[in-house]
Amino acid sequence: SSQVEDSMMDVYDLVYEEVRKNASSFRRHELTAIHEAFLCCGKYSPFGDTTNVENKTCPSGQIHSAGQDCLQEIQAILKKHMDFVFMLLGVTIIFTVYGMILTSFLWFSIHFNSNLDRKGQYTLR
Repeated sequence: SSQVEDSMMDVYDLVYEEVRKNASSFRRHELTAIHEAFLCCGKYSPFGDTTNVENKTCPSGQIHSAGQDCLQEIQAILKKHMDFVFMLLGVTIIFTVYGMILTSFLWFSIHFNSNLDRKGQYTLR
């Protein structure tokens, strides 16, 4: 979970820094797509040294929105989705174990009762 989160944040940092340094059109389109997908805008910097990257890549109406730091938004969205994936994985494991127990029960019951042709032919000694 943390590896996926770290990878996404590293990709965002890489694209953001490349747009900040040379503003290539390809990376700018990538950053704009990330901002639109996660509904966020830019990164928070305690030094206030953000450039005009947000003006060029953020969707209209989200520039200077409070609490829209992309790193925090990516982290929150990934946490929510990873919780859903873990829940789905848990349910799948429970059904798999149930299926294995049911299958083994059915196999043993069929295997040990395979001599059905002897039914009713018992001799007393």
